[in-house]
Amino acid sequence: MALTREILDHEGCGNPACTHDHTVLFLHASCHPHHGTQVSYDKRTGAVSIECVVCERLIAEIAVAHSELVQ
Repeated sequence: MALTREILDHEGCGNPACTHDHTVLFLHASCHPHHGTQVSYDKRTGAVSIECVVCERLIAEIAVAHSELVQ
């Protein structure tokens, strides 16, 4: 399932006791957090995929809005 703004706006970090500001989210691999990610955009589905460069595990898939929906 692709992530949407409605889903991402409610997210924070994985620590339920965290008191940090989560206005900006950083998406990284929990499997290999000290390694990079690979980001791709699929024109067929309109989704951005973020994957771990080590194991190629999907970190997130984000649905891209049509321009008429962006304010």
